[in-house]
Amino acid sequence: MIKLPEQALIVLNELEMNGYEAYLVGGFVRDFILGRETHDIDCATNALPDEIERVFSHYKQSQIGKDHGTIGVKVNHDWIEITTYRLDDETKDHRRPKSVTFTPSLKEDVVRRDFTINALAINQKGEIIDYVNGQEDIKSRIIRCVGNPELRFYEDSLRILRGIRFACQLNFEIEKNTLEAMHKQSYLLNALAVERIYQEFKLMLDSNNIFTHIIYTKDIISVFLPEINDLELSILNKIDQCDTWLKRYSLFFINKDEESIRVRCNHLKMPKKLIKDCVDFHYSYKHEYNGQEIDIKRMMQSYPSTIILEALELKRLIEPDNFNKNSYELLKKMIHENVVVSIKDLKIDGNDLIALNYKGKAIQEKLNECLEAVMLNKVENTKEELLKWVNLT
Repeated sequence: MIKLPEQALIVLNELEMNGYEAYLVGGFVRDFILGRETHDIDCATNALPDEIERVFSHYKQSQIGKDHGTIGVKVNHDWIEITTYRLDDETKDHRRPKSVTFTPSLKEDVVRRDFTINALAINQKGEIIDYVNGQEDIKSRIIRCVGNPELRFYEDSLRILRGIRFACQLNFEIEKNTLEAMHKQSYLLNALAVERIYQEFKLMLDSNNIFTHIIYTKDIISVFLPEINDLELSILNKIDQCDTWLKRYSLFFINKDEESIRVRCNHLKMPKKLIKDCVDFHYSYKHEYNGQEIDIKRMMQSYPSTIILEALELKRLIEPDNFNKNSYELLKKMIHENVVVSIKDLKIDGNDLIALNYKGKAIQEKLNECLEAVMLNKVENTKEELLKWVNLT
């Protein structure tokens, strides 16, 4: 018997007490069976949207998805999506159905879903309802489409990337017919909004089993990331040893220039901050480190120290012969010691210089000289020593 979360039981009980069927469905059920931590709770019911609103009239609600049969309900600080059993009609863009038809049948609702592992339902008693052998596929660690895979992907081409993402996240194998349909219909990805592609790809790279599954789906990934075709297998093979998303993404651009990175990031409509991080990473990776303290300080003036550190760690992994260990250790030491690399880190400021009769541009110029002197270890970063140095120069 499966013990369900309290907020889920509240939703199921409310619906059943009002005479409706109610089941937890989708990824929540899959992850619950696998013992994986899960936060998104989805409920399916034969109650129509207006009836769901009535049952939960004393709860905070969201009607954003009402046109597709979904009402959001806030229970114990968590939002739970409650959706009427439905049939998806023909899609207008290989993604969104042109219209939705409600059905009183849980089975009809379940068999429209993407993969068997996501097509399970649990009732209030903790009993699993399985019309598609999803439990067996979970046990066998297989990603398999519900029904005809070509039809499933034609209905919603994002499912192609979702399938690869689930394989990476769960370390499941993609079933033969499902994989063949993914390859055959990968061209449908061109119709997707690039924001959705980026979201799925980001989740893939946040997984722990990337190489095994990306290696036999390279032609699919190349639809939106053609750089993967130019990457040596020996480098791609290191992707699971990269411990951050930024390292993993940057791996695809090891042998590319800055413009290539900008173009691809912009094409995927990545957040501006992340694009900057990717470009900063590239420069930090390509820099020729000489093991000197001032070299590291100059880099820290231009790029975030954490990004430089990650870039050096990737260099150690990919190009150990070109990895400068002394620079790496110096950087870690400087980060720990909060080394001075900016005027704002100085123990004196413009007011101190004004008191010494400095005016206008001379104030900024002298502060820059102070910073340079501190970075070159010519003077300690204390107010007393800096003022002495200013008076002497």
